[in-house]
Amino acid sequence: MTNQQPERSSRTTTSGSSLVFFIFACLGVLPVLAMPVFQYFSVGGNAEYACITGPVPPDVVTQGATSLVEGHKTAFPAGRYCEWESLSGGALTYQTGWITTILACVATAFVIGMTVLAIRNHRPRRLFVALIPGLLVVLSWVAVFV
Repeated sequence: MTNQQPERSSRTTTSGSSLVFFIFACLGVLPVLAMPVFQYFSVGGNAEYACITGPVPPDVVTQGATSLVEGHKTAFPAGRYCEWESLSGGALTYQTGWITTILACVATAFVIGMTVLAIRNHRPRRLFVALIPGLLVVLSWVAVFV
């Protein structure tokens, strides 16, 4: 008869690996926190003024406020939307924030995954600490849509 010991599953989470997942979740929050900051600086307090002083397409009717049709803050993507009259009679648009918003969406999915891995086998008193990155992600998205 052989002395066989039960094999430990490699999927069990130790407190050390939960800490690593928590740290990765905290690092994943950084691009999401950058999104509302980018939106704030992209709009600069007044979206129409930011449209006029920002990059203007070369085909606009006049290089000034008179050719600007519309300019406002957008939530998805987090940035600003600018629309000018074109020399050909159409409309030229410019939208900021796509790269930042896509990066924030990927980072949000990453934070959710790392948080789920970090809270496996956690005691209830540590659960709140493990959920802090997820809470910061939610607050960042709320700040963008408000």
